[in-house]
Amino acid sequence: MQKVIAIHQPNFIPWLGYFNKIYSADVFVVLDNVDYQSGNANSITNRTKIKTAQGELFIFVPVKKNANSKLIKDIAIDNQQPWQKKMLKTIQLNYSKAKFFTEVFPALEGVLGAKHEMFSSMNVELIKIFCRNLNIKTPIVLASEMNLSSDEKNNRIIEICQTLEATIYQSGNGARKYNDENLFAANNIELRYTSFSPAEYPQLHGEFINGLSLIDVVMNCGWEQTATLVKGT
Repeated sequence: MQKVIAIHQPNFIPWLGYFNKIYSADVFVVLDNVDYQSGNANSITNRTKIKTAQGELFIFVPVKKNANSKLIKDIAIDNQQPWQKKMLKTIQLNYSKAKFFTEVFPALEGVLGAKHEMFSSMNVELIKIFCRNLNIKTPIVLASEMNLSSDEKNNRIIEICQTLEATIYQSGNGARKYNDENLFAANNIELRYTSFSPAEYPQLHGEFINGLSLIDVVMNCGWEQTATLVKGT
């Protein structure tokens, strides 16, 4: 019997493809026990893109440096900065005219307006809330709770797959450059790459922009239509 595992870091309100990855798996593992990539221009762990009248805009959660650990699960939110009110105001300003704003905004406000100490736990809570509203029932497991011993990327993934008795590892295309395909084959794990290609949907503020936060999708399409887009049907 086949069992598909997908793995990803706990990104902040990510794009459609992230949720397609969860939906397509039998178990989704949140990789919260790897180093947080601070200062990396390509890092999207603590930020996500929304759309404004001036184009795309990154909104982000400020985090504190941890002198004792770089692991994502140990990174705290910098709540000395008034980021919550600012972020909710930015979302409201740019999406108040969206078709499903009144339906979606309270769910965001409930989490983003509450006090959170740890960055990863807030992100996981947001991911689970979005999954629940999108009727995605894939179990979500934290890598930090799996007692893993491997640090090298490929070995860590294989250990996760073996622990969860996976037959297929569903990988993002960006990982092709470091996936050791021979190692996966030697461990009887089929390596499958994501082929998700999101459909266009109605957006505010002019020409369509791909790859935006799921915030943009649900504000414009609502939960039901977004669920269809996530599933690629």
